Amino acid sequence: MDKLKQYVTLTVLGALMILAAGWFLLVSPKKGEAADLQDQAAQQVSANSVLETQLQVLRAQAKELPKKQAELARVAAKIPDNPSLPTLIRAITAASTSAGVEFVSVTPGPPAATVAAAPVAPVAPADPAAAAAPGTVPAVAPAADGSAGTLASIPVALNVIGDYFEIEQFIANLENLPRALRVSNLTLAPGASPTAGQSAPTSTEDGRTLTSTITGSVFMAAGRPVATPVVAPVAAQAK
Repeated sequence: MDKLKQYVTLTVLGALMILAAGWFLLVSPKKGEAADLQDQAAQQVSANSVLETQLQVLRAQAKELPKKQAELARVAAKIPDNPSLPTLIRAITAASTSAGVEFVSVTPGPPAATVAAAPVAPVAPADPAAAAAPGTVPAVAPAADGSAGTLASIPVALNVIGDYFEIEQFIANLENLPRALRVSNLTLAPGASPTAGQSAPTSTEDGRTLTSTITGSVFMAAGRPVATPVVAPVAAQAK
């Protein structure tokens, strides 16, 4: 009888040891793996939520893509990738005709690369409140990869004849040219048209007729790559 009890006891202990070994060797590692998988699933759900938000933003931006491309095209027309002087002269001629001035001459110069101002190291102000004062921000140079082309300026000198208000209107027309033109200097002097005959009456003495010399610059983006149209993806329609 004692041997039977010992046998049963050993059998029970062996079964318990097998169960314990199975727990530590099989069940416990799987529970750890299951917990890791749950954490990974939660992280993936969070990442998917972020991607869905980004996708919604991109879809909203895609609707504005044609408008942005049109704006870029208008800017590219104002700053072409070549001098385009014949087009510029035609635009200036139309502006002078609209203003009523006599367009005497235009003298363009050679293109010159526009150099950005060198960045200035900021100096700590004595007064902390002056840290945000205008003028302390260093100049920012354009990107050096040349992807947008090299900005170059072409000096131009214009000579026109007209009265004060006609020349004023001509200046306003220059501001609205299809080509970007920056006026840097303007001179006015009494004078008649150099193309008028000697017998033609002039109003030089009363100061109504003025000779104006306007100097400025137009710009070009030399080496700018050809723009590639970007087509917004069309969302698949539900069947």
